Amino acid sequence: MIEIYFKDIKKERLGKIKEVRDGCWINIKKAGPDDLRYVSRLTGLEMTDLDDALDPYELPRIEREGGNILVFLRAPQEEKEDIYTTLLTLIVTPRYFFTISYSQNAIIDATIKKGVDFSTTQRSKLLIYILLLISKNFTKEIKNIRSKVFYQKKSLEKVESLEIIDLIKNEEIINQYISALVPTRNVFEAIAGGGYIPLFSNDEDLLEDMIISIKQSADICLVNVKSIKSLRESYQVIFTNQVNKTIRFLTSFTIILTIPTIIASIYGMNVGLPFQENPLAFFYVLIFTFVTAAVFLLIFYVKKWL
Repeated sequence: MIEIYFKDIKKERLGKIKEVRDGCWINIKKAGPDDLRYVSRLTGLEMTDLDDALDPYELPRIEREGGNILVFLRAPQEEKEDIYTTLLTLIVTPRYFFTISYSQNAIIDATIKKGVDFSTTQRSKLLIYILLLISKNFTKEIKNIRSKVFYQKKSLEKVESLEIIDLIKNEEIINQYISALVPTRNVFEAIAGGGYIPLFSNDEDLLEDMIISIKQSADICLVNVKSIKSLRESYQVIFTNQVNKTIRFLTSFTIILTIPTIIASIYGMNVGLPFQENPLAFFYVLIFTFVTAAVFLLIFYVKKWL
């Protein structure tokens, strides 16, 4: 789906237009091969240069093709087929600015809904603005995961299977974030070098802040991974201890129940037995059985085997 937007310094809001014009922003969501051919006609880029825009596993990078700048980025998204980041392709040309995503992209949708304070003809500023939103989105999602991990640390004694599944899921999310953040930082550093797009002093300062933010996000992810690994090891120790306690209890309980079983088996034989003529023999045997079982129960309790 192709949407075309334009805003100049005289307009207050981002406006949707029907035809392309110089300085417009062309947003393509749920892109397909036909959409890429459309971009190819407008930019002169080869289809081989654009095919990666539809690859859900493409890593962040920046390329220059003629007078066009291609930026491949990843942004956080809700789980889709075990993928927690989505690819967003930005193309800066001398005439147009493109955003291409193979699915719905929340960051672009929010930007269009909210609008921008600058003109779409300021393509460098628009690029940096989207980079800033991606950086903030990563920071937000990483903080949410960090809070979840911290909460699970406080409830170690009440761990359930679902919490372990959540922990494994969070670890996978963080690992995917790390895979995206490290090359994203390289992209930011390349742009900050000024070799791809012209930058003003304010832009340089903003990019430097974003580079620091991305690096901090990656570092926090690494800390979270260590915390999750530590939690998993703690869970393993807890579960092993719980299993040992259960086995020990069942073993002790089995031994205690074996005593009445042995006595009952002996007095169930068809041979002459002590007290068999005594009318109170049954009660004597019953009392002896309970006393013996109670003694073993006391011993197991003192030894902390129960």
